[in-house]
Amino acid sequence: MMNMLGRSWFSQISSGTILKSPLVNPGATIIRSFSSSVPAQARNKNDKFYKILKYVKPIDTTVYEAGQELPAGVKIPITRPQFPQYAYETMFFKRQNRGLFGGVQRKRSKNCSESGNKSLRVHLPNIQKTKLWSETMNKSISIKASTKVLKTITKEGGLDNYLTKDKPARVKTLGLKGWQLKYQVLKQQELNQLPKVTDAEGAERQVLYIHEDGKRFVVGKNKLLKELYPFVRRDSYTEISPTEFGRTHNFLSIGEVVKKLEQYPFDFSKVTI
Repeated sequence: MMNMLGRSWFSQISSGTILKSPLVNPGATIIRSFSSSVPAQARNKNDKFYKILKYVKPIDTTVYEAGQELPAGVKIPITRPQFPQYAYETMFFKRQNRGLFGGVQRKRSKNCSESGNKSLRVHLPNIQKTKLWSETMNKSISIKASTKVLKTITKEGGLDNYLTKDKPARVKTLGLKGWQLKYQVLKQQELNQLPKVTDAEGAERQVLYIHEDGKRFVVGKNKLLKELYPFVRRDSYTEISPTEFGRTHNFLSIGEVVKKLEQYPFDFSKVTI
């Protein structure tokens, strides 16, 4: 009897509600505060997207310092991730991570024959292959999207408005592919805000990066890496191939590449205006 009572009392406490204590003090209250992690959010069954939150892929948000011993199972990635981590990458019906599904998932029911035999059947969402135009990136994107999302995109006024909306419900239902597209759109919007200048030949050039001292760079990161490679190769004790150099420097941003070039006698007039 005590074991059954103890288990039921523990399950009530773990549900996260404010309860009256029948064992210790009838007038006392027990309040359990939840953390802001995703598994805690998944316990709230009143959430409209409970199924998405319940099966999300766990992510490690621990910040490791140099020299710290890593726990078992944690590996250091070879390169820096191209996109920030998505907190709502679901592990149920994984194909929704490869398109814009809007939170719709696979459902199931049972067919019952006249003799009473029941067989399990699956209901898949209405997914269409389509091309959506992005005004920010100035190109069409081939993607799989649900008819529900297509109606929402029309209502929002375009793909860019749909992706960049910051409401919690929109972030939860974007999926991994939508999260990556949102990051690309936001980065392109930042780039589009940079000015355009005219070079000595009278051609109009797009400024890609503005340094703290006012230098306006009109070349991309790949061009700057080509200028950096001879200096790194000269100062290295061993021979560095272009493939090895790219593996250790491709993840750097334009600003970080510029900081490395400042350590060498490089003429910035070739890449700035």
